[in-house]
Amino acid sequence: MKIQPVIMSGGAGTRLWPMSRASHPKQFLKLVTDRTMFQETALRVAPETDDKFAPPVVIAGAGHGALVANQLADLDIIANEIILEPSPRNTAAVAAVAGAWVEGQDKDALILLMPADHHIEDPEGFRNAVAIAAKAALDGHIVTFGIKAKHAHTGYGYIEAGDAISDGAYRVAAFKEKPDEETAKAYLKKGGFYWNAGIFLFRASDMLGELDAFAPDIRSAATNALKESKMSGAARRLDDDCFNACPSNSIDYAVMERTERAALVAPVDVGWTDIGSWSEVSSQSGSPSVIDFGAENIVRTDGFAVALAGVDGLIVVVTDDAVLVARKDNAQEVRAVVEELKKRGREDLL
Repeated sequence: MKIQPVIMSGGAGTRLWPMSRASHPKQFLKLVTDRTMFQETALRVAPETDDKFAPPVVIAGAGHGALVANQLADLDIIANEIILEPSPRNTAAVAAVAGAWVEGQDKDALILLMPADHHIEDPEGFRNAVAIAAKAALDGHIVTFGIKAKHAHTGYGYIEAGDAISDGAYRVAAFKEKPDEETAKAYLKKGGFYWNAGIFLFRASDMLGELDAFAPDIRSAATNALKESKMSGAARRLDDDCFNACPSNSIDYAVMERTERAALVAPVDVGWTDIGSWSEVSSQSGSPSVIDFGAENIVRTDGFAVALAGVDGLIVVVTDDAVLVARKDNAQEVRAVVEELKKRGREDLL
């Protein structure tokens, strides 16, 4: 059995502005460790770590091919393929491209589809969860991963586990949207609910078959975009016209909430965090450039000295051309700042 990791690296990371920019989004930043999140993701499933993994396929934004290649080269990892999207079309299109690519290379391989911007403290535990998921995927299931919910988080979707398929694997009873706090607490009290990690394991034929059934327009446009793709340097660029015509939808909406093949490995307790906003990033309080007498602030700086006194619960991020100040409980609203900059035509800050 071979597992083909496919790293989804098309996100813009607008909620981590001003450090995350269109030309250098959050997955390529060192926000958690001394490696970028993209590099940590690639190392987690490197063939040198576990020989059941093939070298990665990376599906990234059109302007990030060199970034991907350079960051992999720093790890001595050579990708099976770097595929560039002309425009963002969400995760269902990425799954279709991944399925079509793998089907043309090794039809028996499983696909491990995962975002580039997640932090996992226990890589070995994650690989153990993948091994459990592989058994279910080989039986025809499209498997997702349910993270053990440590608290009533309102920024994540939830998955409810149904009947057991095998040890550690279950049918999916329901997908739940991001809840309010009261609903999230009810999920945790009831049990059997897990954070939706947005990571999937499946056979190419199973995913492509379900896309044919439930989202044929996405399957067709994405597959045609791959067929008509051309090499651009070291990367393969999907055909602009075909891919731009692809409807934008997530795997969850397009397939997982409709298929009878949906399965869940849970609980996955590996120190997982979706680094989706500044509230999930630790402060640089140990940096010589940060002076902070508060206990509950998040402070990041690219070099300028930053001092905070007498304040708590703030996010302060400083780059060479922008400063962000926000309350921690308003971290999700940073995206609105980016939208306002777009309206004002401040492309220099995006």
